[in-house]
Amino acid sequence: MHVQPVFKKISSGAEVDLIAYVKDYLVEHPDTEIMIGCDSQNYSESTIYAIVVAMYKKGKGAHLLYRRWKTVREPSRSSRLLTEVWNAIETAEWIREHGLPRPTWIDIDLNPDQRYKSNEVFRQAVGMVEGMGYRVRYKTMDPMITYAADHLIKL
Repeated sequence: MHVQPVFKKISSGAEVDLIAYVKDYLVEHPDTEIMIGCDSQNYSESTIYAIVVAMYKKGKGAHLLYRRWKTVREPSRSSRLLTEVWNAIETAEWIREHGLPRPTWIDIDLNPDQRYKSNEVFRQAVGMVEGMGYRVRYKTMDPMITYAADHLIKL
């Protein structure tokens, strides 16, 4: 990721410089954890992706920033799901490379249960996240940040 993508506040839609915003937020709110979630969905001829960066303070909730974008439809579900996970990893790496704390979790919208279609890339996606040194949460583990990402792709 060479050019910093545009993130927005979920509360107002105002654009923010992700790195500067998170740095300032952490100064004002120590003991805040950074978490990242992702989701995607195919609609007609497009694929919509959403990445959410949450600054979470236990017992106080989360302050959310997001990036949402549309691309040409990804015809393969496996490729779309792995792309959403990779975008979350890239965001985590971008944050870490700029001197911010490593995100506590990367939440992925995949299911370990073989009855669900997202399971086809589940182990591969978990391996990608863990292989990059991050902890991963997924369906059945209450990946709360993916709920916000899911809401954003449905706008």
